[in-house]
Amino acid sequence: MRAVVVLLVVALVAVTGCASTSPPRPAARTFEHVRQIAVVVSGESAFTVRADSAEPGRTFDEILKWGMFGSYTSVLRPIAELVHRGINWLLDVDSRADARVDLGDLTPRSFVAGAFVQALDASGRFVEIRAYGHEPVGDDRRRADAIVRITVASWGLVRVQEGDPDLVSAFADVRAEMVAPGSGVTLWTGNEDTTDAERLPLRAFTKDREFARQQLLAVLERAGQRLASELLYARGAGQ
Repeated sequence: MRAVVVLLVVALVAVTGCASTSPPRPAARTFEHVRQIAVVVSGESAFTVRADSAEPGRTFDEILKWGMFGSYTSVLRPIAELVHRGINWLLDVDSRADARVDLGDLTPRSFVAGAFVQALDASGRFVEIRAYGHEPVGDDRRRADAIVRITVASWGLVRVQEGDPDLVSAFADVRAEMVAPGSGVTLWTGNEDTTDAERLPLRAFTKDREFARQQLLAVLERAGQRLASELLYARGAGQ
């Protein structure tokens, strides 16, 4: 019986110690009180033509197929082939006409912000949503319950499938942060890495600039709409 009591005491102390050392879970921030939003575009956007972000994982899997315990030749051969394939991809992009697309007076972040504002406005969940090209000041800042800052980290074309030719899609990596004016407390953050479902050879974009423009605008619009959906879901869930 004495041994049982000792074991119970030790177990109780251990549980208490674990509970005391575990950091408290942060309370979820709610923003149900937010009725008026100021949407601000910020940051710079970089147009890129890049390989699929999942490529390093696939590359690693391919290397493992040859094994790592053979001779140096057997190890270097698959690596050399993969490097050669990557270099060919970059040279192929460089040898074609510049893939950059002129959006005219539009900027990627302003287009995303426009789609974001329209989607929030259509939801009817907010009293007022205003878009700004700079941080609001004075009465504009005081009237806002929250400020949403939208950035487009990168956008352009991404390789999604290897082949002859490789296939690419339009993509946009966009982010948003909602903060309380004055205190600067973050109420919500969102991130959307949107890739168009249509896969086409790079020449389809470089030879027809209007087609490329429409594809890129469509993916930017979809990214803005998805950001709005994230925000509405978080608000409904009380996060």
